[in-house]
Amino acid sequence: MRLKEVIQALVPFALLAGATSAWSAADPTLLKARQKFFGIDNVDVNTGAVKKDKVIASWATNTTYVVSVMGRVILLDSYITKPELPTTPIDRRYSPLLPQDLIDVRPEAIFLGHGHGDHADNAAYIAKWTNATIYATPETCDVMQQDVARMWADPNPQNGGAKVVPNPNPVNCVGAVPRGSRPGQYNQGPNAGLSKSSVSKLSTPLDAQVCVLAFKFIHSGGSPVDPSFPHTTLNDLGDPRYPGRTITTPPPPVTYPAMFPNLTPYTPPATGAVAGQLDTRTTGFGGPAGAYEVVYQFILRNGYNFNFFYLNSAGPAKEGIGSDIDLVTLAQYNDPTFPQERKDLARAIGNSLYDLMDTLPRTDVLLGSIVSLGAAANQQRDIILATQRLRPKVYIPGHHTDVAQKGSGIYHMISWKETAVNMGWPQSEWPEFRLLMDPNDFLVPQVWSPGDARWFDATKAGRVAQLCG
Repeated sequence: MRLKEVIQALVPFALLAGATSAWSAADPTLLKARQKFFGIDNVDVNTGAVKKDKVIASWATNTTYVVSVMGRVILLDSYITKPELPTTPIDRRYSPLLPQDLIDVRPEAIFLGHGHGDHADNAAYIAKWTNATIYATPETCDVMQQDVARMWADPNPQNGGAKVVPNPNPVNCVGAVPRGSRPGQYNQGPNAGLSKSSVSKLSTPLDAQVCVLAFKFIHSGGSPVDPSFPHTTLNDLGDPRYPGRTITTPPPPVTYPAMFPNLTPYTPPATGAVAGQLDTRTTGFGGPAGAYEVVYQFILRNGYNFNFFYLNSAGPAKEGIGSDIDLVTLAQYNDPTFPQERKDLARAIGNSLYDLMDTLPRTDVLLGSIVSLGAAANQQRDIILATQRLRPKVYIPGHHTDVAQKGSGIYHMISWKETAVNMGWPQSEWPEFRLLMDPNDFLVPQVWSPGDARWFDATKAGRVAQLCG
């Protein structure tokens, strides 16, 4: 047999061997985790790679999302609602995941909207085991290092004394905004003397494919009743079937067995901890810096510049009420003796953030909190004001598993629509409202094709060139 014929005969066997090698190269743990979050159809069974022509977001409770951006995996927040140890033979947990699942999916980066425990729990733990970079305020980065020190010192007797984290070295945590800055760096830094706010472009591992913009916003909070529109009542009522309940009126009594009974919590109690429990919470619920809010816009650099905006808390920017530097408290706002110039500055800072949103590339998908600590006074006003400026084509609301009652998502959707109508916002301008319901929609991948002409907007390219370079 001539040499050429020998080579041709061996090619099929070489290809088969290569396929076998590729199959064995896929880490089973990685493959299982990525299939869990992104769906079997979206993950290469041979390599564990996620589809490189899609953007996929998987809701992991509250405002936590596991996201694949053209195959690059990141986390938006890291908290898990009601984490519990799994049960057998049927898993009865409300939240079907633990921090280990967020480690196994191997994120490259963790973007924290703010440092409260219901957003930043587990972040330092995940970063220590994956080497993922955390992006947050510098003040929250300080807390992340405290988390590492606490976990390293944890004796962890319930798990045989195993170290909770591999070493005491600091996590790589990058400040997404300047330390001690006003929201939007209003009249500070590059905006000094300009009486405006601006956005910062972050340097991230995704930079070749994705431009990431960030600026400090305002966390949700109480505010006076806004007299500019009529108000309705938000019914923040959970589903009684989740914890179980007997309803006696009207008769006869009806008993609903618990769909999601309380199980063994993931976080160990002060005494009597059992194997599998770990304390991976953030220190002091995030401390005073926990309320410092950062919002992010992720923009693909090619095609239609598909983008998504992450806003895990929206506060009363209209009044300038918040905990950041040069904002005012609700008590100060209502105090007629409090200096008016301070109130005017706070209001100017807050409203400059809406003006800043007007300058950004139009949002395609908004992942935004629908729950507000100020809802009793103004219902969904604060998230709607931001949504009006961002003009998303799709809105996926979040945070209705925490602060809100579990199973209350439909009530929050109704309140959002009522508030939007009351504020005079024409329905023709509303985004597609895509409500995900807990817990059925946990880990159900939301898949977008960036090449779809739906995402075209003639104003995008110029703004992307200006802001992303």
